[in-house]
Amino acid sequence: MCPIHDKEGSSMKTFVKNSLIEEMTALNPIEIQKLPEATLDVTLLIPVKKCSETLFQTVREVHFFLNQRYPDSFEIILIPNPSPYDTKDRSLEISHEISREFSTVRVCPHKNPAGKGAAIRTGFTTSKGKWIFFTDADLPYELEFFDRAANQLNQGYDLVNGNRRLPESHFRIPVSLLYLAYRRHRLGISFNQCVRWLLPISTTDTQAGMKALSRRLASEAFAHQMCPGFLFDLEIFMTAFGKNYRQKDLPVILHLNTEKSTVRILRECILVAYWLSRIAWKNWANGYTSPSPKTKNLTSLEVLKRYQLTSKITRLFLLARWKLTPYRVMASRLPSQGKILDLGCGHGLFALTLAMSSPSRSVLGIDHDLYRIECGSQAASDLPNISLKRGTLNQLPAGSLPYSGIAMIDVMHYFNPKIQENLLQQAFQLLQPGGTLLVREVNPQGGLASTWNQLYEKLATGMGFTQAEKKGLHFRSRQEWEDVMKKCGFKVKSEHCSSILFADILYICEKPDLSF
Repeated sequence: MCPIHDKEGSSMKTFVKNSLIEEMTALNPIEIQKLPEATLDVTLLIPVKKCSETLFQTVREVHFFLNQRYPDSFEIILIPNPSPYDTKDRSLEISHEISREFSTVRVCPHKNPAGKGAAIRTGFTTSKGKWIFFTDADLPYELEFFDRAANQLNQGYDLVNGNRRLPESHFRIPVSLLYLAYRRHRLGISFNQCVRWLLPISTTDTQAGMKALSRRLASEAFAHQMCPGFLFDLEIFMTAFGKNYRQKDLPVILHLNTEKSTVRILRECILVAYWLSRIAWKNWANGYTSPSPKTKNLTSLEVLKRYQLTSKITRLFLLARWKLTPYRVMASRLPSQGKILDLGCGHGLFALTLAMSSPSRSVLGIDHDLYRIECGSQAASDLPNISLKRGTLNQLPAGSLPYSGIAMIDVMHYFNPKIQENLLQQAFQLLQPGGTLLVREVNPQGGLASTWNQLYEKLATGMGFTQAEKKGLHFRSRQEWEDVMKKCGFKVKSEHCSSILFADILYICEKPDLSF
């Protein structure tokens, strides 16, 4: 082998080694207060590496798309991240050429450390949009995703994720790439199963390069981001989960036109193992839930101290309810802004959680028990965005419709099946398109936990903490609830929602928005 080849081979090995070490180096935190304020509607971030002249076509398409929807109120930030080893990478040069053609395009070069996540964070630190979109430079996804994502952001969601695993998603590929697509699909499923086993992430696709974020979530996530590489998406999900930001998965249309891949199996396996372990450790140490200057995690003390003037028995009951019920998780499943109705609010624990965790919510709690309403009203007396009233679903204040979210937590089993279905139909009518209904109920088929769960409800009713019909309690199986909710017109997802002692299921019911 000639000397020059030896030199080039050695340089390549050195570069691969150095880039691996670089992508295993955690990013430093950034100060949220130093980020620019939002003065535009949308920022679209596009990381650029080893691009060609086709980037011009990508920018023309996204510029036309955004200009139709957000005229004079959007920006496109190209983030060239050329490799120091690749002298043929014209990403920076091409990006500057494009910026001279379009006044709404800015170039924000990223140098170190290497990695897509670090590059996107660099672009965000200069952004001015209240919504942050990002996609890949080769534009593999249909842009109409951002129309549906914008609708969800308007409904109070903070993270809208493109999910290739949803049944409604479509792949458009030539026959010659079918095997490649299938292999990537199976690899993605296996990776996601591992992620969900290690982390409290529920989505079945974390790594699609098509996402939309509210600025407040983007500020939180990028400020505390560690991973410079492609697993930065996991940290966005972890921040959203830890800080109770609301998430939504949407289907996508993916165009797979090339088999070119930059993945090096051994290198990527090392990075995946390393960063998954670091992210899991940070989650275990509550690193994604710690308070920050912009978002404060609601504590039990902040809520329960408001009930100091109630009886000791009531305070003990409320303490037990708080410990056994994941109120903060349930609150994250409802819009973070707009009118929220808590039907059967009881002493107001959940209504208080909703109001205190987001001042942009206007919460109305309704319950038939006057004593519990008085306790809750006293506890919430200094909060301007919550009101608790005695009444029923048929006695709502005039002009209060429609609602962006409705909650029926542990109340439906007090009514017979016919009334249960009527309540669901009424809730559907009261919700605005895209609104969410939350229903938490005992799963009677949950084994020993279910038996104890039902006994607890009967004891609570017998002791007067809750009230039911004289005919008793009416439980449905998980499948029965999903069937009746779908019959009423809802799209339904369900998840376990209680301590290990109980078998409660949370049903997340969305009223379809037919405008998109």
